[in-house]
This record gives sequence, C-alpha cells and structure tokens, in this order.
Amino acid sequence: MPNRPSPAASLAPHFPVADAIAALFRPHVEVVVHDLLTMKIAHIANPISKRKVGDSSSGDRFPDEALVQHVIGPYRKTNTDGRNMRCITAVLRDEKGNPHGMLCVNFDVTMLERVRDSLETLAFLPPSPEPERFFHDNWRQVLEQIVSNHETGLGMSARALDATGRRELIARLHEARILDIRNAAPAVASRMGISRALLYKYLKEVRKLDSASDN
Repeated sequence: MPNRPSPAASLAPHFPVADAIAALFRPHVEVVVHDLLTMKIAHIANPISKRKVGDSSSGDRFPDEALVQHVIGPYRKTNTDGRNMRCITAVLRDEKGNPHGMLCVNFDVTMLERVRDSLETLAFLPPSPEPERFFHDNWRQVLEQIVSNHETGLGMSARALDATGRRELIARLHEARILDIRNAAPAVASRMGISRALLYKYLKEVRKLDSASDN
C-alpha cells in the first residue's frame, strides 16, 4: 500500500498561503496554521504573538460544533501583550472532509484604533456611549455593537459560543429589547450561527430566569 502523508505533512500546502498573507499585510498580520490532531502550531508567519512552531494550540481551539463551518469569524480577541486583534479562521479538512487543521489570520488593529482615537480628538468628538434607546432604523447597529462587545469580552466569535455563552448574549439582547423588534429574531439567529428554534429556546430560558428573579 502507498505511504500516506502524516497529518502535519498534509497541512504543509497551506504554509505558503499563510506566508503570502502575512507578507502582504506585514507587520500588522500574523497567520497561524494549527494542527488539530496534535493541538500544536504547525506553522506561523510574522509571529506577532511571539509564539513558535510546536507551541500549544489549546488557546485557539474552538468547540467541535463550530468546526462544521468552513470559515469562523471575523471575531475579536486580545493578544498576550494587551493589543486588540481582529481575527478570522479557515477550517482545513482532510480528504474525507474531517477538520484536521485551522488557518488563523490575526490582524493587529492597534494602529487603526490609535488613528481613530486621534481623529476623534482632533474633531472634538466624544466617545460613543452605549446606546440606551434605539429606533426602527438603527437596531441592527445596536445588535452588532452588543454582539461585538460580547465577542471582545470573551475573545471568541459568537458562532463559537457554548450554551452558557449563548444564554449570556441572548440575555444582553433581551435586556436591550432587541428581540422585541419585528424581524429581529432571524438577524440575531444568523449573527450567532444558530437556528431560530434554538434562539427561542434560549430566550424562553432567559425570560423564565428574569421572571423568577422578579418574584
């Protein structure tokens, strides 16, 4: 029988892609290829995070249910030195379609945030507060802000959340009355990567807890 390539060798064709992306956006983008079978870094280009090949990938592992997607994100996370990163992950599959690797593109947005802050200062613009009210024409922006803040706090995409994380996010959306808006439920379900039936299940649980706390 012919020799089959090792799992790590089967990820090697993705290494030049990682190098190309990192070279195009250097020095602001890091690209990491993770081996899901060994849970170690198989390749890294422009290592902003100071990680190296062979380091553990456990901090970048998504729940198994998230790996059914071809692309996870974009999502936000914080680098070890405190810098904010905007990230996206491509799930790499073997010849049978099983996930065996991840190609993660991590974009350091620190410079862009500094430019934004400088422009706000020059224009005498105060920082945008958390919205307390919203109208029919801007609830989608409020939805995105709440979800993005939740993703930033947890360091992962809303689509990668477990049941507890989903309930917490839906509780925040319920508190902001987003789900009281007509046609908001399909948008929320799509943003979280879940079905409407599952969204309503979580929402029922959240409302039940609210009712219990009021009594």
